[in-house]
Amino acid sequence: MTASTVARPPRTFPLLARVAGAVRARSAEALVFSAATAVALLHALDDAFLLPGPGVPVGQHALAAAIAVVLSVAAVLAFPRLRPGLRSAIAFTFGALATVNGGRHAHHILTESATANDVTGALALAAGVVLVGLAAYIPFRHRGDGATGPLRRWAIRALVVAAGVLSVPLFLGPVGMAMTDIHSLEKPLGDAPNAAYETVHFTASDGVELEGWYRPSRNGASVLLLSGGGSNRMGPLRHAKMLERHGYGVLVYDPRGSGNSEGTVNSYGWGWEKDAAAALDFLAQRDDVEPGRVGALGLSTGADIAIDIAARRDDVKAVVADGSAAIGYEDIKEYADDALTRQPMWLLFKTIEIIQGRSQPKASLADQIARSSAPHLLVSAGKPEKEWGELYDRRGGDRSELWYLPKAGHTAALKQYPDEYESRVTAFFGEHLGR
Repeated sequence: MTASTVARPPRTFPLLARVAGAVRARSAEALVFSAATAVALLHALDDAFLLPGPGVPVGQHALAAAIAVVLSVAAVLAFPRLRPGLRSAIAFTFGALATVNGGRHAHHILTESATANDVTGALALAAGVVLVGLAAYIPFRHRGDGATGPLRRWAIRALVVAAGVLSVPLFLGPVGMAMTDIHSLEKPLGDAPNAAYETVHFTASDGVELEGWYRPSRNGASVLLLSGGGSNRMGPLRHAKMLERHGYGVLVYDPRGSGNSEGTVNSYGWGWEKDAAAALDFLAQRDDVEPGRVGALGLSTGADIAIDIAARRDDVKAVVADGSAAIGYEDIKEYADDALTRQPMWLLFKTIEIIQGRSQPKASLADQIARSSAPHLLVSAGKPEKEWGELYDRRGGDRSELWYLPKAGHTAALKQYPDEYESRVTAFFGEHLGR
């Protein structure tokens, strides 16, 4: 008797088979777009859930992550069915944003060190370059497809070029700026100016832990120094030394998300009013600071916060705002009437709201300075700052004075005009805080 062997049919995996079939059915363009978009999405999810750091709730960036997933999946599914021009536009848009999102990480790797988030960022940069290349390849590969004549082809090309040019200032620029805001490069911390500065800690009302240096007062008055966006306690040290020479106590600290402080970074100062309030509470508990003798000096974004916090607190008795401009869209509405200025800035601030999971300030700085009872010295450098300074000076009424320095750089007046700056600022604080 002869034994016979019955061949078993090969085992099949229906799901894998369907996936393989779907991959084979997609064009090379669609496969490249899908793979590059997936890599860029990986970094977006990394940003949403790993980048924020200590003191940031995990769900704060959930909306941004959900939007990134929905848009990426929708684009991947729709890509093969779209006309070449639209495929190219989508690839360019995704590529430009991925390049911006990943570019800061490549810079950080080259200049500092690499973190896990930097690795996915570098991959996103590579994916962005691939997508931009794909956007350029598609029109070349499909040139002339579906066009009935040269006139129509040139008309389409002209419209595409016009749309591309307009998309940069009206869409890609604002969204790209919003994406880079959370990627502000961390500035290193150095040493305190001298041994009289002590390391201090205080907690904002939302639980964010903050760290800074305090130099005790020798004349009974103290000044809160507020750094610019993307900076930390090192930014206003030149100003701290100036005030220290005149006996003032000075408090410098790292805004949330920078230096040794917890929280999410925001270059426009959203949430910084909580940091400034905690800093003022710290000064109120100091034995070396007499009641009613606390002032604030802010640089750039810090100038905006100095104006804002003086409207919220009655213990800020004098404000020097050096380089103030806009903290949110309400300021843009006060500053400009034209849509070409308002629309990009609206998109910028709205995108930051989505990415960072927080709301922008509801009150304009013009309204805040009008509410404040503190005197303000507004320092403005160059024509753009002059216009902002004039706006706030008008709203501040007889409690504000504008000092315009047409040849000074942004927040560089103390460095460029040291004697005049020191004389005017210390005289201002001396008048309103007491000597």
